[in-house]
Amino acid sequence: MNRVTTISTIETYAPPLERNRHNHRHIRVLRWTFRRDEDETVVCELALTGEDREYELRVPAEWNPTRRAIERFDDALTAFQRHAMIERTLLDEGWVLDGFDSEEITLH
Repeated sequence: MNRVTTISTIETYAPPLERNRHNHRHIRVLRWTFRRDEDETVVCELALTGEDREYELRVPAEWNPTRRAIERFDDALTAFQRHAMIERTLLDEGWVLDGFDSEEITLH
């Protein structure tokens, strides 16, 4: 008796993985926009770094007590405390909070 053996294509063939889709990471950026005199704007941003190890606060150096445009923090509480300090300085100087938004950014 002759035997015919078939191989199921389901078991042996798997479509190639779309590796690029899995390599994209998403982070959330918090953004505060302050305005003064209708033509002046200061933007503060807070987000995790791409490695999820540190929080990065971005603000124009002139408004940061450390005089750096980018500061990194090990924990969220310290980063938010620094932001609150900067916000207080801006409000004391006549700035108003014009907007807050949260955006998801894709890292490649």
